[in-house]
Amino acid sequence: MTAALPALMVEAIFYLAAGFVETRGWFGRIGSRRAQAGLLWITALIPYLLFSFAARTFDHDAFYLLAGLCAVLAFWYAVLPWRFAYDAGFLVIAAAPMVLHVFPRIYGSPDGHTRVDVLGHLMWIRTGIMALLVMREWNPGWFSFWPEPEEWKAGVVYYLAAVVPLAGLAIALHDARWAPIEGEWWRVGGIAIGTFFGVLWVVALGEELFFRGVIERAALDTWSSPVAAVSISALLFGAAHLWFRSFPDWPQAAVAMLLGVACGIAYWRTGSVRVPMVTHAFVVTTWRVLFK
Repeated sequence: MTAALPALMVEAIFYLAAGFVETRGWFGRIGSRRAQAGLLWITALIPYLLFSFAARTFDHDAFYLLAGLCAVLAFWYAVLPWRFAYDAGFLVIAAAPMVLHVFPRIYGSPDGHTRVDVLGHLMWIRTGIMALLVMREWNPGWFSFWPEPEEWKAGVVYYLAAVVPLAGLAIALHDARWAPIEGEWWRVGGIAIGTFFGVLWVVALGEELFFRGVIERAALDTWSSPVAAVSISALLFGAAHLWFRSFPDWPQAAVAMLLGVACGIAYWRTGSVRVPMVTHAFVVTTWRVLFK
């Protein structure tokens, strides 16, 4: 914890900065895209160096792999033009380390079980956000950490419409079983609240931006067909969960695809990434509290 806390605090500052319009605006005013990319690349490596040197887990091979991955993501739009093929390539590069669980291999834990790789997940999400929204100047719709009141209401409505079908499908496919968390009400409530905001500001924020704010937005702009756009984003969202446990995890992919449909409809109807973020976070929290 002595080694992890400074690195986590620095990463939290960088991560929070990526979620605010004002910070992204300041970053966008930097002279050139190569300078922006260089700054992204350097800040991506700082938390790893802080932790690994303090914890004495620094590994040259892990650092070279991390530096190479971050350089590709940060410099992608500084080197390549804005084309559909390159946008698709960016999404593949952004998804690959998450799907293939690369960061647990890079962020070595001194005790063998503490999840230090959260530093890598946070870094990868905020680097992708800055590269996409600032350097690529992509417009995903309304996007930030905190939804507006009407967006909270809409997100809850789509959650209520989706949670029963999702639970039914998961139980039918033996992907989940009823197993509520036991304990005092305040403990269960604390777990639920912590889970909700953790998912809202990390998992849902990143996944909904890329699957709905980018993939679905591009499909809507290209074909003007909500059915096609929602279907494509939901299919790819489900496919990304084939690696959730052991590949191929078909039940998890099917449940995720149905969640993708609900979140896709929420995004199409509202034009805001924050609405499916709320829906997504409530669904995952329900799973963590009531199912196994």
